[in-house]
Amino acid sequence: MLVSQLGYYSLILGLILSLGLLSYSFICLRDGNNILQKNIYSISFLQLFSVVLSFFCLIYSFIISDFSNETVYNNSHTTKPIFYKISGTWGNHEGSLLLWLLVLTLFIFLFLVSSKNQPKKYRLLTLFFQQIIISGFFLFLLFTSNPFSNLFPVPKEGLGLNPILQDPALAIHPPILYLGYVGSSIIFSSSLAALVQKNINRNWAKHIKKWILVSWIFLTLGIMLGAIWAYYELGWGGFWFWDPVENVSLMPWLCLTALLHVIIVLEKRLILKSWTLILSIATFTLSMSGTFLVRSGILNSVHTFANDPKRGIFILIFLFVLIFLSVLIFFFYQIKENDSQKKIFWLSKETSILINNWFMMYFLSVILIGTTYPIFLEVLIEEKISVGPPFYYKLLVPFLIPFLIFMAIGPKIKWIKGWVIEKNKKCKGLRKK
Repeated sequence: MLVSQLGYYSLILGLILSLGLLSYSFICLRDGNNILQKNIYSISFLQLFSVVLSFFCLIYSFIISDFSNETVYNNSHTTKPIFYKISGTWGNHEGSLLLWLLVLTLFIFLFLVSSKNQPKKYRLLTLFFQQIIISGFFLFLLFTSNPFSNLFPVPKEGLGLNPILQDPALAIHPPILYLGYVGSSIIFSSSLAALVQKNINRNWAKHIKKWILVSWIFLTLGIMLGAIWAYYELGWGGFWFWDPVENVSLMPWLCLTALLHVIIVLEKRLILKSWTLILSIATFTLSMSGTFLVRSGILNSVHTFANDPKRGIFILIFLFVLIFLSVLIFFFYQIKENDSQKKIFWLSKETSILINNWFMMYFLSVILIGTTYPIFLEVLIEEKISVGPPFYYKLLVPFLIPFLIFMAIGPKIKWIKGWVIEKNKKCKGLRKK
């Protein structure tokens, strides 16, 4: 019980530090206080330490089978192997959210440490937007999903971990998947910061490209591990069954894949700035939407954690606040493309990447409709339906062949500048003859 109290008070400390960082970053942006800026690194580290301490308190509670903790009681058993006791920490709603919060605080600390060469205001703005997200998750965890709730009298034995979650692949699937999801929050905050600063340039593209790549790698690995688990644990007869929660992880992956390609165009040519920002915002929005659908219990899936409407309402309100904030900033701080670089030739790498982006947005739209249509139908006419694989195959497969053709052709096509130079050389050669 003492361990649980330590974990709980560590979360409260983390929330206080988060609100402090939010205030500090705002004051530094307003007044340019260099002393406060130096303290931000220390406070960010303390915030990370408080969440790490809280997370290890929960892990320790699972290891020693402390059934005075309600989360441990519901998801562990004295006879479970140590591996599944530890993985049980995030094999539930409360523990998985604490893990999400841990990755959030880790990533913003790493961002601050690794971006010292970036403009100060850009770093402070990124910190400000990121702390809005972190504060929201702290509040959500403490008020609706406390992982350190106590039970009295203390049960002698726990209920045990869900049998389908007792698998090595699924034990490491959530942490890796969350690294991909949470990485998109840094991309989101960084994009808003660069937009406010009107700092959408090659330097920013080069800087944020690393975060996009890291997020994409982890999200890809997380989805692959989940597919492997589904193949031999659920007996679906395949690696992918278009389960609603599979879909909500695939949608941000498609958006992130499109962003990974278009950021290269921005770095090379300084074009498609607005499209890059839209993809950055959409990737995180889709990640948050997936969190809402899983945590609210709206989706009927083997992956869902919770069925508490209050949790869903909290995340829905939080999601709308973030979307409203990002849309407001996007339209208030409009970015103009460089007039001299607006031209796009059809036979160029830029066009090839853009067309592939369109394909991926079509795939994303189909999956979004297939996932959310049953929800809206149930709300409007109280009729339950399920959208299965035939729907997706019918709408997606015909477009895969042209998509793959463009994927094959794209790397062979040159960038506009190189293509134009080569064409001019050929024209000059013909004139001399």
